[in-house]
Amino acid sequence: MLLNPSMLGAAVPFYITEPISGILLPLIGFLLLLAFYGWLAYVSSPHAQLTTKPFGLPDAICAGILAIWMINVIWQSFGASQVITLSAIIANSIVYSSLILAIFGVIGFQGKSAIDIFGLEPSRLPKAAGTGLLWLLITYPLILAAQGLVQKIFGSADDSQMIVKYFLDHPDFKHRAAVIFMAVIMAPVAEEVIFRGYFYGVIRSYGGRLPALLTSSLLFAAIHVHLPSLLGLGILAIILCLVYERTGSLWASMTMHAAFNASTIVVLILWPDAIG
Repeated sequence: MLLNPSMLGAAVPFYITEPISGILLPLIGFLLLLAFYGWLAYVSSPHAQLTTKPFGLPDAICAGILAIWMINVIWQSFGASQVITLSAIIANSIVYSSLILAIFGVIGFQGKSAIDIFGLEPSRLPKAAGTGLLWLLITYPLILAAQGLVQKIFGSADDSQMIVKYFLDHPDFKHRAAVIFMAVIMAPVAEEVIFRGYFYGVIRSYGGRLPALLTSSLLFAAIHVHLPSLLGLGILAIILCLVYERTGSLWASMTMHAAFNASTIVVLILWPDAIG
C-alpha cells in the first residue's frame, strides 16, 4: 500500500534469519529476473514519448524545498511511534490535495499548463491507462520477486505496513472506504504528480534521466518509512518512471499505481492472512 509516512509507524529493525547458502539461489534468480526486465526496458527506450519539460527555476526551488521537507519527515519517523486513525487518513488526503494544488499553482504562475506538462489531457486517458495496466501485468512478477526475496532473507514476521493492519482491524464500511479512497484514488494521483510528474520531471530537465530515475525512486521508497518494503517500492517506482517515459502521460503511471494498490485491497479482503 503506497501511502504517506504520517500514516506509518516507526520503522522496525529486521535481521537476516536465513543462512547465506539458503538465500543465494533466490538472490541469483532475482538478479537474473532483474537483468531480464532491465533488458526489456533498454530495448523499449527508443520508443519513449516523454520529452524534456519546460520546468523553470521556481520549479527547481519548490521541488528542492519539498524534497527537504520529505527527507525531514523520513528522519523524524525513525524511532517515532504513530497510530493510524480515521482523522489521520482525512488529514493525509488534505495534505495530498494541497501539494497537488501547490504544484499546479507554481507551474501556472509561470504561465504554463500542468495538464499539458504532465500529459493529463482527457483524450490521452484511454490509451495511457491501458498501457499502465499492461505494464503492471508484465512487471508484477518482478515486484513479487523483490518482496519474496526480502521475506526470504529477513524472515516472515508480521511486518506489514500499519495501514494494512489498520484495514484488517477495521472491517466496517466507514474505515475501509476511507482506506480504499486513499489507496486507490488519492495516493496514486498525488504521488504520481509529486514523484513522477514533478520530482522526476524537474530533475530530468536539469540532470538527465538516470539521476532523475534514481533520486525520485529512492525518495518515493524511503518516504513510506517501511524497511521491508523498500526494495519492492523502489522497483515499483522505477517501473512507474519508465511507463511515464514510455507514454509521456501521468495517466499511465496513475492507472498502474492505482491498480497495484487495488490488487492489494482485493487480496486483503479475500485472503487477509496472505498479507496480514
